[in-house]
Amino acid sequence: MGGNEWWVAVVKLLSDFQYWIAGLMGAAVATRYNKEQLKTPRDYAVFLLSGAFTAHYLTLLIMSFFKLEPNHAGGIGFLTGALGGLIFQELFQWVKSGAWKEMGFFSYLLEMLKNWVNKGRNK
Repeated sequence: MGGNEWWVAVVKLLSDFQYWIAGLMGAAVATRYNKEQLKTPRDYAVFLLSGAFTAHYLTLLIMSFFKLEPNHAGGIGFLTGALGGLIFQELFQWVKSGAWKEMGFFSYLLEMLKNWVNKGRNK
């Protein structure tokens, strides 16, 4: 293989994982806002990978559902990664805390969002 063929192979690989990379970047930015729950390197890794895989598998579905143009793909992947990481982290926290015995996940998620918004207003 010549140098040009390697370059084409690398670009093809990157284009295949463009939503995964955008989701990984979105999740990386979202870690800044979720520091209190991310205590160990394993927590960070799970957060980042859940955001990346969420974006990889859901970006095209979201774009198709909302009939968005392809030039919005990077932004949708970024946001999907950030929100996917947050939602999965809250799902794991819901199970770890035992809150699943008392309330449904969507009620727990709604309560978390209310607390998050109120925390931002109090600063």
